[in-house]
Amino acid sequence: MEKGEYHLVVHVCIFNSKNQLLIQQRQPFKKGWPNMWDVSVGGSAVAGDDSGQAAEREVLEELGLKLDLSEKRPSFTMNFSDGFDDYYIVKKDIDIGNLHLQNAEVKQVKWVGREEALRMQNAGIMVPYWFLDKLFDLGDIHEFDAHGNREGGLTVGFASFENVESWMSLVEIVRDNFPGLETNEGIEEYYQTLIKNIKEERAICTLDGNMVTGILLFSVKHNMIGCLAVHPEYRRKNIASRMIELMLTKLDSNRDISVETFREGDEKGIASRAFYIYMGFVPGELTVSLNYPTQRFILKSK
Repeated sequence: MEKGEYHLVVHVCIFNSKNQLLIQQRQPFKKGWPNMWDVSVGGSAVAGDDSGQAAEREVLEELGLKLDLSEKRPSFTMNFSDGFDDYYIVKKDIDIGNLHLQNAEVKQVKWVGREEALRMQNAGIMVPYWFLDKLFDLGDIHEFDAHGNREGGLTVGFASFENVESWMSLVEIVRDNFPGLETNEGIEEYYQTLIKNIKEERAICTLDGNMVTGILLFSVKHNMIGCLAVHPEYRRKNIASRMIELMLTKLDSNRDISVETFREGDEKGIASRAFYIYMGFVPGELTVSLNYPTQRFILKSK
């Protein structure tokens, strides 16, 4: 290649419905990782190829399998010093007995699960892709971005002291929607309340890994919600309702459960009022909380 030109490499990783990866063993006389097991297909684009065309051609040449990748983007791209490497993740059940292997490059193929693939890599008989285990977590479409799947791993439980820093980070994001949190003194008072509630198991949070994405403080004595908020990036994922469901296991179902939120007509209260009504709360008396006009909502006892 001339200076300033770049090389395009493509890889295709075919997974079946059991989430097994189709791997191929390279011929012992093949240049580049000879006799090693590799992902389903890999090769280089030639002049005139775009990425998808190159991937289709390599799959056809090496496996005798015809794929249509015209409407598919690479799942990810690796950059190296003089080029790019596009990886396509494809979900397809294939009878490997019907494949026509390219004898000049492919010795044999087989299906492997995550554990077997990693075992082979640790045994030194598979090409050492540092991201091999991650391949098994990727879908064949762009279901999520570089931050991963933000829905599947959400967990709801009682907060621990390990969650305090992330909890308070979320409070900083939503503080404008809570009367009394406008000042640093109000934040410090909230922090002390949080610590007390964690000790008494009256603090519930939703976690995405170690990140707090939803918070709920409640009072057993008063049978009421003290604070409920969800991270802006995680709304419409049933986080608030799941936290309330856990809270209800700790409150007295024979007494009304209350919460104070914004009054009708207050823009800050549009979402929260709609949510409480959805959860079965009914509007109650008008109140004032920390000099801010609010309204009590009631979940009637059974």
